[in-house]
Amino acid sequence: MLASTMKMKDIYLCILCMLLSLLPDVEAETLIASVLALEGDAVEIACPTLESYDSYFWRKGDSIHDSTEVASFVDDVPRADSKNYAVTANGTLSIKNVTTKDEGKYFCRGVTDISSSSVEILVQVQASLQNFELSIDHCNTETSCFRYINFSKLIELICIAINASPSMTLTWFNGSREIQSNITVDKYNQKDVPSSTMITSTLKAVYRTPVTLTCQAEDTKSKTNGGRFVNIRLEQQVPITNEKPPSPDQDLVGRGWMITAVILFVFCMSIMGMFMMYKMHRRYLKNGRPSVPNNSSVANGSVPNGSRRRHSLMSEEGG
Repeated sequence: MLASTMKMKDIYLCILCMLLSLLPDVEAETLIASVLALEGDAVEIACPTLESYDSYFWRKGDSIHDSTEVASFVDDVPRADSKNYAVTANGTLSIKNVTTKDEGKYFCRGVTDISSSSVEILVQVQASLQNFELSIDHCNTETSCFRYINFSKLIELICIAINASPSMTLTWFNGSREIQSNITVDKYNQKDVPSSTMITSTLKAVYRTPVTLTCQAEDTKSKTNGGRFVNIRLEQQVPITNEKPPSPDQDLVGRGWMITAVILFVFCMSIMGMFMMYKMHRRYLKNGRPSVPNNSSVANGSVPNGSRRRHSLMSEEGG
């Protein structure tokens, strides 16, 4: 009797499974719902099905047939492949500490004994602008610097963003014109911070005139628009030569010194001669000098006083 009862129960379950497989399935409506979540926050996503169901299954992927189950609520028991996910009795999916990896298409399938339906939901994550480091390798941590280069040679500049979000992009500009060639971009995931990435953008080019280049870091999913910039100015390098200036000709140096000595000797002798003449003139004036006859008196036939005195003496001697 017991064996017969178990057999009938198995038959009943088999028939029930067959009936469930024949239940009409409401196809997922493309982007019937869309949710915007902020990175780092918790979000609850309701299952927008047409009615209430006993069980709910949440899957993530490109399509409902190419997806992976992330959480479910079956027979009053919630299940999830990660502690970050949970499903409530009414089918609401809860995601804790949302990251950019949680972005994508989700499919909620509700099931009862007599019906089921599936709905597609697009979850978008708005990334927060992290406190990342942005620099150009030759500028250290400065936001603007100079570099002297040889305009005839190829140069390599590396723009580096550390602790950046995975969705961040680095763009080079020459003035206001975007540079789209000769650029290599590499991304490295950081093991200690899974949600952070180190991004490098390498520019290789030849510049023949002074130019100002700009590297822009921008996250299209960031809460803050505009991004961040670093600049570098390229200038012509002044050529450096190791050649020593030619030494002066020793003969010319000797002749120069000889000419200089002669000039100084002549100058000194001239000064001394002028000084001696000045001394002699002063002495001459101090000792006195004969009077100079007056031309007018001579013309009038007058005789100088000295001549008169000599004439009188001669007259006395003759008398």
